[in-house]
Amino acid sequence: MKKILTLILLLALLPITVAFAITPAAKEFTSGNRTKFSTAGHPKSKGINMVLSYPNSWLAEEGERPNIVQKFFSEGGRGLEGALIITKKLELPPGTAFSENDLKEFFTPAEMKTMVPGAKFIQAKPTKIEGIPAGILEYSMRHENAGITIDSQFISYIFIYGTTMVQLQCMVSTGQATTPAVLIRKMDDFRPLFLLMANSIVLQDRWK
Repeated sequence: MKKILTLILLLALLPITVAFAITPAAKEFTSGNRTKFSTAGHPKSKGINMVLSYPNSWLAEEGERPNIVQKFFSEGGRGLEGALIITKKLELPPGTAFSENDLKEFFTPAEMKTMVPGAKFIQAKPTKIEGIPAGILEYSMRHENAGITIDSQFISYIFIYGTTMVQLQCMVSTGQATTPAVLIRKMDDFRPLFLLMANSIVLQDRWK
């Protein structure tokens, strides 16, 4: 709760055009109408014990693919905005441990840019999540399937805990082919909510 209140205060001090053109979903979240999801004991969590919050009006359901722990979609699952919790066990020798400097080097903009082959890189920057070096990666992608073309824009909050890479992958779309300007405006509308969700992450065994 303290983390969320601090973030809300910081956002409130920024110019409205930069920080908080308050969308209904973000307002819902900040007013306390949110639900917690825990990865504890989930067979796809790769041992990650993490809690995050999402708006009550969003639908949460398990992902179909092996590395998708949970997916969340707006408007009770009918919307075109969503987020995924993705975990991937890194193939490393037993006993491998990353230092803080190792993680900082991994989450440079240049390194993160290499993570989006087949997509259009927008920007990346280092940050911290739960005190751990992390990264924020933004990109857009065109997906074609069964005669339908859909353009989407993504913002992923990524960190490595132990030997598992964790992503909160957030997405907006119009459900059809569109222009970059349309996607940018929509992402700007939902960016405050995605930031709130990322800042609600708590690693339950991090502070024991």
